[in-house]
Amino acid sequence: MQRHMRLFGILAVFAMVMLLSACAVPTAAPAAAPADTAAEPAAPAEAAAPAGEARNVGFVPPALTSPFHVATVDGATARAEELGWTIDVQAPASEGDFQAFVTTVQQLLEKGVDALSINPIGTDSAVTAVKAANEKGVPILAHNFITPFTEGDVVTYIGYDQWGGAEKLAAYSCELIAGKYGVSAAETKGQVYILTGIDSIFSHRRTGGFKAGLEKNCPNVEIVGEQTGEWLRTKGQEVAAIALQQFPDIDVFYGNSDEMAIGAALAAEQLGLVINEDFFAVGIDGNVPTLDLLKEGKFSATLGVDPYRMGVTVIDQMQKVLNGEDVPEITLTPSVVVTPANLQDYLDGKLWTEPVAGAAEMDNDLPTVPE
Repeated sequence: MQRHMRLFGILAVFAMVMLLSACAVPTAAPAAAPADTAAEPAAPAEAAAPAGEARNVGFVPPALTSPFHVATVDGATARAEELGWTIDVQAPASEGDFQAFVTTVQQLLEKGVDALSINPIGTDSAVTAVKAANEKGVPILAHNFITPFTEGDVVTYIGYDQWGGAEKLAAYSCELIAGKYGVSAAETKGQVYILTGIDSIFSHRRTGGFKAGLEKNCPNVEIVGEQTGEWLRTKGQEVAAIALQQFPDIDVFYGNSDEMAIGAALAAEQLGLVINEDFFAVGIDGNVPTLDLLKEGKFSATLGVDPYRMGVTVIDQMQKVLNGEDVPEITLTPSVVVTPANLQDYLDGKLWTEPVAGAAEMDNDLPTVPE
C-alpha cells in the first residue's frame, strides 16, 4: 500500500512539472486546425538554429479557412520557434475580405514587427499593404505568390510555378483517363470538369496551365464545364452535384484547390459512383486531409506544393533579409504530382528540393517559363 502511495506521489509531481512546462511555452496566434487530422509531412531535417537576435515577425495568410494556409502557418511557426523568434499570425475571417487583409497588416505594423510576410489574394489590397510596410521601413515578403506588384517594394516573392504545376497535373490526369479506357493518352476521349477558385491570378494560372496540359497530352478530351467553387469543399460539392446531373459521364473533376476537388468526389460518391474507377478527382495543394484521402484510396492525385515547407522557407528567407543577406526577387519552391505510389516519399520530404531563384509568374495566359 505504501509503495502504491509513493508511486502515486511521484506521478503527481511529474504531472505538475509537465503542466508548468507546457504553460511556459510561448504560442503563436491560434489557428483553426483542419477537420481531418493527420501527421504533417516530416519537417525538414535541419541543424539547430544558431543563437541570434530575437525577432518579432508577422505572418498574414488570406484566411485560415483552408488547410493549405494552416499548414504554411505551422511551418513558419515551427521555424520561427527554432530561431527563438516571436511570430504573430493574423488573418481575415474569409479570403475574399480584402479590406480586412489590409487592416490586419496595418495592425501588425502598429504593434511593431521586424518583418512580415503576406499571402495576397486581391492585388489592390496587397499593394496597399506593401506600401504601408514600406512607409514604416519594415521589410515585407510575399508567400505563395510569385507575381511582382506594379507598386511597392517586396523583398522576395516565395512560391511555386502554378501554371507549370497545373500542366504536370493535367498530364497525369490524361494518363488516368487513358488507363480507364485502355488506350493511349493521345488517343483517349473523355470528359473533364474544372472547379475554379475565386477569380484571381491564382485561379487564372491554375486553370490555364491545366488546360494547356490537356491540350498537349490528351487533345481529344473535352472540358464539359467550368465553374467556381470559391476554394471551398462545400461549394465544390454543390457545383459537382449539379454538373453530374447534366454530364453524368465526367471522368475527371479538377479543382484549383484540393478542397474543391474533395467536395466534387463526395458529390459523385453520393450518386453511387466509385472514385478511381468511375471517375477521378485531382487538385492542387497537397494538404494533410488530401494526403489522408490518397492513402485511403479516396482521392486520385494532388499537386503537392508542401505548404508546411513553404512556411519554413518564408522564415529562412526572412532571416537572411534581417541579417543583411541578398535574396532573389523570386524564391521558387518545388511542386510535384503526388499519387498513392509516391505518397510516402512526399510525406518523408524526399520529393522536396531546395528553393531556387525563379522566374516571375504573370497573369498573361502564357507559361511562366517560356517553352
